[in-house]
Amino acid sequence: MSTILILDDEAAVRTLLRLTLAPLGHSILEAATAEEAFRCFEEADAGLNLLIADVQLPNGPSGVRVALELRSLIPILRVILMSGFPPSLWDDQDAAEWSEIPSDSVVTLRKPFHAEEILQAVYRLIGLPMVMSTVG
Repeated sequence: MSTILILDDEAAVRTLLRLTLAPLGHSILEAATAEEAFRCFEEADAGLNLLIADVQLPNGPSGVRVALELRSLIPILRVILMSGFPPSLWDDQDAAEWSEIPSDSVVTLRKPFHAEEILQAVYRLIGLPMVMSTVG
């Protein structure tokens, strides 16, 4: 399957994403800071397929800037950007840089989101089958 790096300073968000995606066979790496994300990238030997990043990170570069840096190293890297705010309220530089990522390589999700939304975004970006849950 795919290797996915989750970058969010909130442990609960990282846990939700891991619990949603790992059972589908994805290898999950987690980082709370940009520095940790770059360390995960180095340990993954450039084998990342998808970055799921919060736009607003405390102390350090934003999730947008991390995404752009990793895409400069892995041009085919797909990105899901998460934010509690619409892009119109992002930092001006983040909004401008975000627009540099090709639209077929990025999805933006507004927090809070449902597990189904993240599954659809992953499916759209990396084209892997989704497992639909049924209530029995």
